[in-house]
Amino acid sequence: MPLVSFGDLMAAAGEGGYAVGYFECWDMASLMAVADAAEATRSPALLGFSGIYLPHPERVVNEPLSVYAALGQAVCRALPVPAGLIYNESPDLDSLVKAIDLGFSLVMFSDESLEPPAQRQRVGQVVEIAHERGVAVEGEVRALAGVGGVLPAANDDARLTGPEEAAAFVAETGVDALAVNLGQMHLHGRRSLSLDLERLGQLREQVHVPLVLHGASSIQRNDLRTAINLGVRKINVSSLLKQAYFGALREACMAAGESINPYEVIGSGLKEDVLVAARLALQEVVMELMDLFGSAGKA
Repeated sequence: MPLVSFGDLMAAAGEGGYAVGYFECWDMASLMAVADAAEATRSPALLGFSGIYLPHPERVVNEPLSVYAALGQAVCRALPVPAGLIYNESPDLDSLVKAIDLGFSLVMFSDESLEPPAQRQRVGQVVEIAHERGVAVEGEVRALAGVGGVLPAANDDARLTGPEEAAAFVAETGVDALAVNLGQMHLHGRRSLSLDLERLGQLREQVHVPLVLHGASSIQRNDLRTAINLGVRKINVSSLLKQAYFGALREACMAAGESINPYEVIGSGLKEDVLVAARLALQEVVMELMDLFGSAGKA
């Protein structure tokens, strides 16, 4: 089916009282794992890629954003459930503009090195460009600590989102969704964090665009359920997916032993293929999260 606009996905989630998961992908295997999970559970889904690492200046190999856009759009359009495509959390304005031109459903600018006024100015600039092309924009007042995987443990840099500053940010920038910090950090599952749910209620009263949670890999699951009941409509997951994929891949490689058929063990799609084991493990995690978020069966 055609890609569904971000606004339509959020409207349906609001009416149905569930959250749509954004499950960050990195190649064809991860895209197909998320797509298979969405089809199996009959769940709306948001697929996409990291705007941090695709344009990263220290990449050893370069991969064109146009190829990722074409692949992501083809996978979304082949799905029988509503789906959209995201270019997520990029500090690189040039690649964001390119993602807009390439037809991503939603883009997000975020640069934790910027002070809040500069962040607002840059987000507003992205909104102006994106809205001219019918593309939605997600924003955040301040990035969560640990973006990009560099935070080894929780620290005192909470960066909580205040209701008044959130409302002012949305009014000034015109974003279509707001990522809020209720006490989460990018700890990548190393520790479980609880949310300031009272703050979420206050934010919901002040902010009238869909609210988003980042860093879900480290949030207690009961808190995720409550946050959805209180109005969170999009939840980002990345680290948990990569951990499941890598763990299954490592186990499959170790189990393969020394005597292997190279034609079967890499890229065959057969039961001996170590990449199949990783992809299936990833799909299983995504299916569980779709059920947790309440989106399963809502397509």
